[in-house]
Amino acid sequence: MRIPVDWLNEYVPNELPVRELAYILTNVGLEVEAIEGADEAVVFDITVTPNRGDCLSVLGAARELAMTLRTKVRCRLPAVVESGPPAESLAKITLDDPTLCPRYSSRIVRGVKIAPSPEWAHRRLALCGLRPIDNVVDATNLAMLELGQPLHAFDYRLLGKADGADIPEIVVRSAKARERLVTIDGEERELTPDVLLIADPTGPIALAGIMGGSSTEIHDGTTEVLLESAHFDPITVRRGARALGMSTEASYRFERTVDPGGTVRALERACELIVEFCDSPVEIASGVADAYPNPYEKVEIELRPGRANSLLGVELTAAEMAEYLRLLDLHVEEGEVLRVRVPTFRQDLQNEIDLVEEVARVHGYENIPEELPRTGAGVGGLAPELVFERQVRQLMRGLGLSEAVTPSLEGAEGHNRIGLSEDDTRRRPAVLSNWKTLDRSQLRTTLLTSLLDVVAHNRRHGVEEVSIFDVGRVYLPGPGGELPDQPQHLGLAVTGAMTRGRWRVGRDLHAWDFYALKGIIENLFAAVAHSAGEFAPCEHPALSPGRAAVVSLKGRVIGHLGEVSEKVRDAYDLPAPVFVAELDLELLGECAAEEAQYRPVSRYPAVTRDVAFLLPRDVPAEKAESLIREAAGDDLETLALFDAFEGEPLPQGKRNLAFSLSFRRPDRTLTDEEAEADMERVRGALREKLGAQIRE
Repeated sequence: MRIPVDWLNEYVPNELPVRELAYILTNVGLEVEAIEGADEAVVFDITVTPNRGDCLSVLGAARELAMTLRTKVRCRLPAVVESGPPAESLAKITLDDPTLCPRYSSRIVRGVKIAPSPEWAHRRLALCGLRPIDNVVDATNLAMLELGQPLHAFDYRLLGKADGADIPEIVVRSAKARERLVTIDGEERELTPDVLLIADPTGPIALAGIMGGSSTEIHDGTTEVLLESAHFDPITVRRGARALGMSTEASYRFERTVDPGGTVRALERACELIVEFCDSPVEIASGVADAYPNPYEKVEIELRPGRANSLLGVELTAAEMAEYLRLLDLHVEEGEVLRVRVPTFRQDLQNEIDLVEEVARVHGYENIPEELPRTGAGVGGLAPELVFERQVRQLMRGLGLSEAVTPSLEGAEGHNRIGLSEDDTRRRPAVLSNWKTLDRSQLRTTLLTSLLDVVAHNRRHGVEEVSIFDVGRVYLPGPGGELPDQPQHLGLAVTGAMTRGRWRVGRDLHAWDFYALKGIIENLFAAVAHSAGEFAPCEHPALSPGRAAVVSLKGRVIGHLGEVSEKVRDAYDLPAPVFVAELDLELLGECAAEEAQYRPVSRYPAVTRDVAFLLPRDVPAEKAESLIREAAGDDLETLALFDAFEGEPLPQGKRNLAFSLSFRRPDRTLTDEEAEADMERVRGALREKLGAQIRE
């Protein structure tokens, strides 16, 4: 923003050197990036932070300067002489959605004669970087630069009327899809519903808060003018300007919020300038046509002086803080707690902490003492969850897997490929509002799609052996449509040979299969939880029936494991079997064991026994294993399934399971009689609880 120094000094008279003025403004938050010109034509090029839309004007900068100099802004109200009929009888204003345009004010000026504006106005506009146009448009631009409120002038006679109506109607509404408008720069623009429009009954006449339309612009024959001074929703203006690829002096200010209470004052200042710039008598209609259905109320904030002092490290009294805030044109009621009423032009002041910052600015940052924070000495380190994550990554790499880093964004097509049903919650992802490509338009809800993409990519490039893992977040629908849950997951995908280049070892002997991947997960559980997991048959949309398992640990479901179904493989063009697993890493972390305790290795020999038995085919081997562990007692050291057989000559529906048990004591050699007693308990439990037929 460019501000001539002589214009600024009209509001705050002073005799300070230019560089000192620049230092003062920079020190309170209005950074003077450059000082241009010389003598009476010095201009400050000022950068204003996005939250201080009130400073995008000469008046706004003057308020900051006056606050620092502990003086008042020299400011007079515009003088307007009204005549003729009321403005409300000359134009009708309709707001389709007051949340997008909370206020729309207008005045009617008649009897104007379009001509150049005075030389001083040309000079002031040029110094501010604007091109002089004519006396009416220049008046609106000068009022905007002075007060921060953008205005627009319509040729009143070119405004459309509704059927049967006697007066023009201004309608503020969202654009319709593919609606078009030729703006005053001569460009025809195709509009979207993101754009807020000023329209009349015949169609669009301006882009609200951005630029006017050519159909109603001021021209040499204009004699009657409708002046617009409105307050538009900042987000709506920003969205519309971005959609159209436009940035104007008006949109720059509206995007940063203008004063909803300053629309009428800006109108009056523009009218005052138009009267001054016109040689012929000008008639200003009485009053203002003002659509303001829900007036903004002044925000009231409580400020605790003790809290402010604690945060700033100063010792100011409540009276001093109250005086500081009054320098900012805030109304303050003193007491143990200061009650502060904020004018509408300070939309950035909403909470107590905002007032604390204002106290610091007025007091002067240079007057706040420097002091190191008092904290106890500590040693840096990773958060526990990051330590656990590193442990898991190291374990996966140690087990021979390579780490893949996949993007969190994906397309909806992935859900179709892995066969998710329409009612699956993972089909309700968080969708980006500004996505660039369809394949990166939403946040992933599972790692399977990303992992299968990696496997398919490698396959297309001739890599048939893939064994990868990925640690990343998934984004699941949150309660009530709020932000998604973001659990950390571990994904695994393997295919092809486990090892390559082994001499005289057949490829099939070392190919990945369900049990090899299951072994990876068992090793992971043993390392982090010192516990064996449970694997039970299940159905999963992406996995083959009979080759899918739900994975549990300490009674909690951790994830799923299995072979990718043929239908899913076809969707990814994968000819060879692929095995995948997805585990909830956060749940796994909650099941992690405490630090491992050392237990001396027994120096006494072990006693090994085998047990074989027939069970119905539908009884999981895991159930038998759990029962054996429970019945064998504390002397059991290891237990392993070494044979599983079904078919002839066994009865139909039965299968044979054989387990090897190893018993050992830490303090003495275990006798055959003791081992046999343990085995008898095991056989009895299998017979009684599972109906097993023990084979001798």
